[in-house]
Parts: sequence; C-alpha cells; structure tokens
Amino acid sequence: MPVDYDVLRSRVSEVRLAINELERLTSKPFQAFTVDERYSMRYNVVVLVESLVSLCVHVAAEAYNRKPMSYREAVRAVAERLSPECVEDLEALVGLRNLVIHRYWTVEDERIYHSVKTNFKCVETVLRKIEEAFLG
Repeated sequence: MPVDYDVLRSRVSEVRLAINELERLTSKPFQAFTVDERYSMRYNVVVLVESLVSLCVHVAAEAYNRKPMSYREAVRAVAERLSPECVEDLEALVGLRNLVIHRYWTVEDERIYHSVKTNFKCVETVLRKIEEAFLG
C-alpha cells in the first residue's frame, strides 16, 4: 500500500496540537501548576508520542518497507533516514511516554516540565522533513 497522505497530514497535525498544548501549559512556572495541569501535561506527552509513532510506523512500512516492532524502532526507522541527529532525542521521548504509561507512580512532573520546555526541536525537524519528502 502506498503512503496515505491523509494519514500523514492527520498525524502531523495531532503531533503539533499536542506540542502547542504542552507549550501553552508550560508557559507558566512549574510551581503554579495545579494537579489537573500536571496530568494534562502527562496526557499530552502520551498523545504526542502516540501520534508521532503512528506517523513513523506508516512511513517506515509504506515508504521504507520496514516493519518496526517497537515504538523506539519506529521513530529510529524514520529519523535515521530523515534526520539522524534526532534519533536519540526521539527515542528519549518514547522513553518518557513509556515511563508515564507504565511507571506513572515514579514520574517526576518537574522533570517532564523541563523536558517539555526544551525537547521539541527534533520532533519539528522530523515533521518538517516528512512534509518535504512526502507532502511536497
């Protein structure tokens, strides 16, 4: 099956919406966060990563004939081709999602907050390169 441009556009949009919400949330100091905002931050990290991985699985399978077996493998398969300098950052973001999902009781929200404030350059780079390569 060829690359589905609607799927690409939809997933790119979902990732950007999650980034925008995370940037909105983290525009205020961490100490001012309510419990609800902490959980919203966690949720949006999960949404961002789920959408990014879905995007990468589709590109890896349809454009590169690869079948990733894990979330890390999915982002690696695409980032290695489009932006190799971003592989580690994207894999770390997947790791953060895994921590939020599987070990939520050990999550340090302040670390997520600081990570969110600094870590979307590579996500944007990969999104832009996917758009350039497949959406023209």
